[in-house]
Amino acid sequence: MPSKSKQKGNRFEREVVNLAKEKGIDSERAYGSDGRALGENKEVDVVINAIEKKWRVQCKVRKNIAGWIKPDASVVDLQVVKEDRGTIYAVLPYDDFLELIADEEEYRDSGQEKLDEQRNIYTQRMSEIENDIRKI
Repeated sequence: MPSKSKQKGNRFEREVVNLAKEKGIDSERAYGSDGRALGENKEVDVVINAIEKKWRVQCKVRKNIAGWIKPDASVVDLQVVKEDRGTIYAVLPYDDFLELIADEEEYRDSGQEKLDEQRNIYTQRMSEIENDIRKI
């Protein structure tokens, strides 16, 4: 039987995938929490496929997260952190992140619909012109 810690991690990974799917975003959990099952590095637990980017996600669940790293949602939308001479990271609620990439997909979809509509109008008009030419 897996350890309670492993079970908690697996539940969290499934929750991350399911929340993305609820927003209509394609996502998949790596079998055995091993990204190699998805063709990724072994550290990858979940892959979220947005239009612009494939997000490789490592999921970590802890009893407590340092208070200074969590954004105070009543005051700010995003917490930005950095080590001395290190990489800058953005910390925001997962739901907000999903909204950002879901909006991106909706924007892309609506743009594609407009493009398809324009193509249909163009094709129909060209057909009408060809028919008019044949009549002459």
